[in-house]
Amino acid sequence: MIRSTKEGRWYARGALAGVLALSWCVAMAQSGDASSVPVISRQLHTTYDVAADGKSSVTFATVNQIVHSSALERMKSFSFSYSSSIQQGQIVEAFTEKPDGRRIVAPPNNYQTEVSDGRDGNKPMFSDRSRISVVFPDVAVGDSVGVIYKIEDKVPMFPGAFSTVQSFSPYGVHQDSRITVRAPQGLNLRFEAHDLKEQSATVQSDVVVREWRYQNPVPRRWDEADAGIWRLEETPVLLVSTFPDYESIAKAYGDRALPKAQPTPRVRALAESIVGNQAIPRERARLLYEWVSTQITYGGNCIGVGAVVPRDVDVVLDNKMGDCKDHATLLQALLAAVGVHSEQVLINSGSLYDLPATPVVSTVNHVINYLPDFGVYLDATAKQIPFGYLPEDAYAKPVIHVREGKALAQIPAGNPAHTEQRMHMALKLAANGGATGTLQVQMKGAKAAYLRDYMRKLQGESERDFVKKVLSSSGWKGKGTVDKGDLSGSKLLSDQYAFSIAFDIDNYLSSSAQGAFHLGPVISLPLSISRLGGEHEDVAPRRRSTCFGYSSYETYDLELVPGVAFTQVPPNMKTRNKLINYNSSYQRTKSGFKVVRELKDATPDGICSAEYLAQWNTEVKPISDHLQQQVFYKRKSR
Repeated sequence: MIRSTKEGRWYARGALAGVLALSWCVAMAQSGDASSVPVISRQLHTTYDVAADGKSSVTFATVNQIVHSSALERMKSFSFSYSSSIQQGQIVEAFTEKPDGRRIVAPPNNYQTEVSDGRDGNKPMFSDRSRISVVFPDVAVGDSVGVIYKIEDKVPMFPGAFSTVQSFSPYGVHQDSRITVRAPQGLNLRFEAHDLKEQSATVQSDVVVREWRYQNPVPRRWDEADAGIWRLEETPVLLVSTFPDYESIAKAYGDRALPKAQPTPRVRALAESIVGNQAIPRERARLLYEWVSTQITYGGNCIGVGAVVPRDVDVVLDNKMGDCKDHATLLQALLAAVGVHSEQVLINSGSLYDLPATPVVSTVNHVINYLPDFGVYLDATAKQIPFGYLPEDAYAKPVIHVREGKALAQIPAGNPAHTEQRMHMALKLAANGGATGTLQVQMKGAKAAYLRDYMRKLQGESERDFVKKVLSSSGWKGKGTVDKGDLSGSKLLSDQYAFSIAFDIDNYLSSSAQGAFHLGPVISLPLSISRLGGEHEDVAPRRRSTCFGYSSYETYDLELVPGVAFTQVPPNMKTRNKLINYNSSYQRTKSGFKVVRELKDATPDGICSAEYLAQWNTEVKPISDHLQQQVFYKRKSR
């Protein structure tokens, strides 16, 4: 099954320019011509000045023309942020330019600065981000808005090292986009450019100046071939780095992070109190993971070099809060305290499933853990994820292990056998078109924990109206009650969960004397087999996509009261495929029918090639067709 593609980033600074470029260019051109783009980038000049110690400054000079009213409101202002403890930022110039060439400079009172600070002159606890904003004066459709702003390092994020990436949207119009990198001779910078035109390098007072240009007068038109996973190098992009390999990134992070993961007396005492008398190493690891996951909340942005350096574990424990680095470092210290070896692992938290050839820090912006003795990856910031599981978008991603030796690795695909749903629905159909019944659900896997967490939060009026609302979302008019199952604290991160509902529906059958309906659960469930009735894609996939597999078992006991009869039911079906199999049977009983459906999707939880997806579509087509068949009935008029 294809799925569409958590924040907890440990470092995002290096991707700033690329994000800005995409946000300013704004635009998905469905028609493939400039007139369909609401904003045109007339100018985007980015200049990096890199010092030998790794410090840098970056200046952005942008001019964007508003060509459609839909973009007017959001283009009337601009803002950017920076870490005030290690950077300084300023807007050099901001203006509105009229079509006749008149330029209206933004007056001083159009600016606003927001500073994150502590109390009584002390440093802030969890964020030192300052934000500078400006409102452009007298902006109308057809005008251009321009801004020149600069961010300058006070200290380098990584001493002696520098890396950045800037990308451009192929769906936007770029008239004059440039990236300039100025660095001292002898600084070992690596460059990787795609779909950019490099200019001849020059030397100015022992400073090497290199420049790349990009123009895109006709934006790319989106089509079905664009759906799926993109590699970074498939977009117009420049990567710059002093890091020779990903091992050097791991070392640069580990040199400052790993000393903080050494267990202190406080950490040892805490670890022993958590594991108690448990002697099995894997179970000790599970208990510690669950404690960190449930007791340490996510702490938001970082301060200065704290973007790449974890806080001391005492600070995290005192506040019961921290970001992904803090979670991973604390968990590593706790595990070490009870003799369980672990490693920290750098990973991309977004949609990047391939690391570029040029090592850039911002492509791995999240930190998790790895337990080599058990072959288990853990993400303690991913709340509601049971031990041994990961968020769906982490499987099959490349990672960098913070350890000696080879750092690059890949998280294995998830096992589809670990995700399962079992459902039983008893349904009694009445002659007046109503239906009463019960629905029981058992879940296994990460989705079980998500569903349990949802039910735990269901309280008061929301709980009383739960069945009514979920029935209504499926088109039914009815009511009912929910049994939320075992919500005890000991089961908080269990990968098993069960709940049930009792329901009374007024309009299950139409008001006519005869009709038909699709048989499926009366409420939407994560892994309902009936969902496959609309899964088949007619367009052949041409890119890799994220995907997952599962098992789903459904049984229905349909009881008919006098006055209601089924005149036709779908035929039984049994498939024997390589990727997805489906069995369905209708068996008459004394009072109605018993229906059994079983589906097993062997798709790995991770990435599927276009060829795999095409084969999956071929195999699912007859199953989808079968599930669209209806149950026909006849009933006596009232």
